[in-house]
Amino acid sequence: MVYVVNMVSEYFPMRAHVNWELRDDGIAVIVVEKEFGMLERNLAKLFSAPSNVRRPLDDMNTELWLLMDGTNTLADIIQRMDRLFDERIAPVSERVSKSIAKFVELGLAVIVRDPMTIDWSIDPLGD
Repeated sequence: MVYVVNMVSEYFPMRAHVNWELRDDGIAVIVVEKEFGMLERNLAKLFSAPSNVRRPLDDMNTELWLLMDGTNTLADIIQRMDRLFDERIAPVSERVSKSIAKFVELGLAVIVRDPMTIDWSIDPLGD
């Protein structure tokens, strides 16, 4: 499935209302609740399986995740990522846009014109 996200450089990519945390080493970890069917739920209880999946991001996606806080436009994020990662992230516009589109596709981010329109917390767990 191809997921198209209309990103304008003046729009604000923002974290959606999802559980996440920042590890001591500075890496962001997305915490996703598992969706069990009835049989899976019973087996999970029987075997004491975790009820969530923890997805650590790499250093570049962690930085991108942290920048998607409602204070940075897409253009701001691209400039910052280019300064921080230089050749590692070239071509920066394409890679940042694709990563944001993937976050949106997974329901982890949204694109807004005005960050004041959101009514959820973008802070990590426990904050």
